[in-house]
Amino acid sequence: MPDLKYFGFFILIFLYACAQITPLTGGPDDIYAPAIDSAKTYPLSGQTNFTDSELNLKFKEYIKLKNPNDNILIIPQQTNTPEYYVKNKRLRITLKDELLENTTYTITFNGAIQDITAGNDSVFQYVFSTGDYIDSLVVRGTVKDAFLNTPQNQFLVGLYPKSFEAHFDSIPFKFKPMYLTQSDKQGKFELNYLKDGVYYIFAIEDKNKNLLYDPGEAFGFIEEQSFLLSSEMIPDLDIRTFKEESTECEIEDVRFNFPGQLEVILSNPTDSIEITSIMGLLQEETGSKDSLIFWLEKSPQKKTQFFIDLLGEKDTIKPIYQNIPDKIESFKMKTLNNVVGGKLLPNEDLKITFSEPVGAVNKELIKFFDVDSNELEMPEYLVEVRDLVFKTAGTKAHEIRVDSAAITSVYERVNEEEIKILFDNETEDYYGTLIVSVDTVFSVPVIVHLLDIKGEVVGTTEFSRKMEFPKLIPGDYQLRLIFDVDNSGDWTAGSLKEGREAERVIYNSEIIKVKSKWEKEVDWKFKD
Repeated sequence: MPDLKYFGFFILIFLYACAQITPLTGGPDDIYAPAIDSAKTYPLSGQTNFTDSELNLKFKEYIKLKNPNDNILIIPQQTNTPEYYVKNKRLRITLKDELLENTTYTITFNGAIQDITAGNDSVFQYVFSTGDYIDSLVVRGTVKDAFLNTPQNQFLVGLYPKSFEAHFDSIPFKFKPMYLTQSDKQGKFELNYLKDGVYYIFAIEDKNKNLLYDPGEAFGFIEEQSFLLSSEMIPDLDIRTFKEESTECEIEDVRFNFPGQLEVILSNPTDSIEITSIMGLLQEETGSKDSLIFWLEKSPQKKTQFFIDLLGEKDTIKPIYQNIPDKIESFKMKTLNNVVGGKLLPNEDLKITFSEPVGAVNKELIKFFDVDSNELEMPEYLVEVRDLVFKTAGTKAHEIRVDSAAITSVYERVNEEEIKILFDNETEDYYGTLIVSVDTVFSVPVIVHLLDIKGEVVGTTEFSRKMEFPKLIPGDYQLRLIFDVDNSGDWTAGSLKEGREAERVIYNSEIIKVKSKWEKEVDWKFKD
């Protein structure tokens, strides 16, 4: 049997299919995967000096083949598809490529061999060599997102001999890797049975499973480009993936959802876009120029059209209307507000957000009260698409009561229940402060971000030995440091053409808890 600890491509865990009970026999369930009969298999796994193009594997039970072209991987990669033939307990593999001299071949069976009764499948690796020995070199490492530092699962990791006659930046476009594997959920990968030599290594998202890099896929490489693989131990490789930046602005996605929301996702932010409809549109503020949200001013009709002018290019789209409830007549307008624990932030106005755009406000049905339940004059207000904002900061307002049917949406739905909210503003000293001390100096410009629990940037500062983030809302935070090598003021992705990796990003693993009215001091220590 082969050494199972060297499983490569797709080898994560043994997979067993559910056994089927055969009523006629009444015997025990068959739960075992087909096993090789080594005495009648040629060549044996681990055999050297093998030069035949035909392999015959004998199993201990009757077998069937499942998607061999997808579930059998032969390394080095074969240019011509091998021929697979199953009869009874035997599998014959005929290689169409001429075998390479002094080369170790590995054949990985990823559930391709099943028994014909219960459908149990085998996951194993089969090895032979055309030379005097089995190559035994190993390359290990981790694939992570270059910006988020998160593990990248199911990324193709491939080795390419430097002997390939092509420039570095064209190799993953033109050639399939000689050796390959796949990263696991922790981003870990391992390539086994490797021949010594000089290689390039790439990690590729490979969405279409063509074993090549295609524009739009995330990928990564090591900046040194090539490395020597010899009997000396190769340290674990750190491959950081990214998508190459593009200045082109295109529409990546359009979503048209009930009750009338149009969301447009762009590949890059731009001011040169106009979206219109004959039914009228309201644009909702998203704080982003590459994620746009619009609302129809009237209830959608079948096959609603939208007209888009992007960078002078005009187009008409008819997106599918989605997420329509079974009973539209029973759909109720919903609300949210910015009061947390009965409190608003210092100097913050009361805001009620509705699930659809506000059309009309009946002021006679909205009442404000102070802390002693005395009715107050209604403060000024403004409507911002779905938001109803009352100028309550600095007033005695403590309670609002919005009677049913006080608010009518542009789709002629009303709030069916009374809205009652109690609130007060926090005092000016409510916020907390974070002070970060660092004992390290860097030779390149550095950007420091403070992130909230959602991963959004809430503070940015220049790097120094002591950095301060004032007026923070109490909560959990994390620090991020970007090595701004090109001094652009932001993170820059890598470039395959330039052979340049993405700028490095370091996250402080500690979650920092900032308390109200307190200064929190943190020492951020960096590993050598």
